[in-house]
Formats: sequence, C-alpha cells, structure tokens
Amino acid sequence: MKILCINPGSTSTRIAVFDEDKKVFITNITHANEDLEKMGDVQGQLEYRYDMIADTLRENGISVSDMDAVVGRGGALRPMGGGIFSINEAMLADCRSGKYSEHPSNLGCQLAKRFADGAGIPSFVVDPPLVDEFDECSRYSGFEPIRRISAFHALNEKIVARYIAQKLERPLEELNLITVHLGSGISVTAHRKGRCVDNTFGSGGDGPFSPERAGRMPVLELARRMSKSPESKNPAAWKKFFSKQSGLVSYLGTNDVLKITERMESGDALAKDLLDGMAHMIAREIAAYAAGLEWQVDGIGITGAIARSGYIVGILQRETAFIAESFVFPGEFEMEGLADGGLRALRGEEVKEY
Repeated sequence: MKILCINPGSTSTRIAVFDEDKKVFITNITHANEDLEKMGDVQGQLEYRYDMIADTLRENGISVSDMDAVVGRGGALRPMGGGIFSINEAMLADCRSGKYSEHPSNLGCQLAKRFADGAGIPSFVVDPPLVDEFDECSRYSGFEPIRRISAFHALNEKIVARYIAQKLERPLEELNLITVHLGSGISVTAHRKGRCVDNTFGSGGDGPFSPERAGRMPVLELARRMSKSPESKNPAAWKKFFSKQSGLVSYLGTNDVLKITERMESGDALAKDLLDGMAHMIAREIAAYAAGLEWQVDGIGITGAIARSGYIVGILQRETAFIAESFVFPGEFEMEGLADGGLRALRGEEVKEY
C-alpha cells in the first residue's frame, strides 16, 4: 500500500511517498518569504502550494492515482484526543477560517483532500497539533482565569512513543512513557497507557527555555519588568519576543546548539552555563512528569534536531537514568508518523470523525 504524505510548514512544504513503512521518496519544497507575503494570509497560499506539489510529483514521475491514500498534517483543529481522522467538511471549514489558529499546517488537510479526491482515494490526518488528552488535574495553572492547555509536538512525540513500544516489544497501551522533543521549541510529554496526560506548552511560556523560547519564568518579576517596558501595551510584540527571540538566542545571538557547543569547547563559559542550564531544566521536567506517573516509567524518548547533540543528550541520560532507560531518536519523524497513521487506517484501525 502506497501513501502520499503532505506536511506544510512556515516556509516549506514537505512531501513523501511511503510503500508500506518504507520511505521511497521525500523532498522539501522551499518557499521564499517574499512570495508568501504577497499572498496575504495562510489561506491565500493554498493554490500556490498545490501547484508546487503537483509540479514536483509530475517531475519525479509520481502519480497520485498510484497511491492508496493521502495523509496531511492535521492543522490547528479543536482540542481533541489523538488518532487518525478522516477529512470532512467540518475539518476543512475550521482550517479555512483559522478558527483555532492561523497556521500553515491548516493547509495540510485541504491539500490532502484535494489530491485524494482527484484520484478517488481516502484522505486522513494524524495526531493534529492541538491533541488534548490531559488529565483534568493537569489543566489548573494556580490562577483561576488561566487554564493550562495541551500544545506540544504531538505528531513527532506520538510516533516516537510507538517506536519505544516496538523496542520494548510491548503494546503502547500498557506503557508509561515520557517523550522530549528538542528543537527551536522544547516540549516534554507524559504518556500514560497511550494518552498524553500532561505536557509543557513551550511557546505559551511553560517548561524549559529553548534555543528561541523563554519557557517558564518567575511571574512577579516578569510582570514588574513588563510594566516598565515601552512595549507593555503591545501583546503581539511580547509574544514574538518570548517565542522567537528568547532562550539561547537572547543570550548568545544564535539558536544553533552545535555552534554554541563549539563556543563552549573553545572556552566560552557562558555558552557552557547556558547549555547546562537548559539541559538541567529539561531533566527536571522529565522528573516532574515521572512523579506524576507515580515513578512507574517504562522509557524516556529523546527526539528532535538537538537530539543530535551528544553533550545535551549525555546530560539528560545521566540525570534521568534513575527513572528509566532512555531511547534517542535524532531528528523529526513527522512524515513517518503521517505514513504510519495512514497505513493503520488502511489496515482497518479505527478512523475517527471530526
């Protein structure tokens, strides 16, 4: 069974073809910022991205009519449990409107549906970004007007959890796991018997600081500093600052962990202190979620681009070895996650309705 996967990002669209679980084609179509800006909002990019995907498939001799299904990145859908979803009109409408968030991934289901309908085959999304499987107690922030929300690297962390289950040769539904996605943003997630019952919302100001994000900060000191800032009445500016211009880049002017590691190895004490501090905060978050799982943890998954850093991974493994064995999956596996979901759907696993 062959599956076409489509994953729109901020300035690129990744597409891949899988034959069963074997990746037979993958490419990353890049988009210039100036081209995207001419199209206005995200929805205005739909035809442009569709044409580029169609051209790429044609140039590589790939026919959608040879596929058995098309799977798209889920988009910012309403908070709901994870799984495989057929693409229906309600889902398309929410993504077109940007009701829950305007994000390039909203084009994923629209592109998948259009290619699939043209070939007369089914289309799906898998583990969309706003997967919400929180325990109710995880929603409380300590301040009544604000509730903690589930927002993490769901697609990658869910497939990594499946990979750990395969390594342990046990059903995912029997395991308690913790996954850590290490990228420009960092998320730590507790999985109880296949459900993601708690996670850090890094871009929302939770969890460890990362290469670009501020993470959790002392709230009273933050409020004091914001009140004295000329940007105090500009929420959009603060959002950009905390999610794109904080973390490592705010101290060192770069978000490249490998370059920062080189600086550390050349004797830059601040670079070392920052890498150590980020790693220690991640390890503390892992331990906190282990406590929430009553210390019954079967494995820890470390993934994302920074999982290629032996220095960071080494700290995490040393500081969490008492909790459980860790498994390292460098890079991202979003395309594999899409293909795995599509294959499970074609094999008869439950497909949910949005």
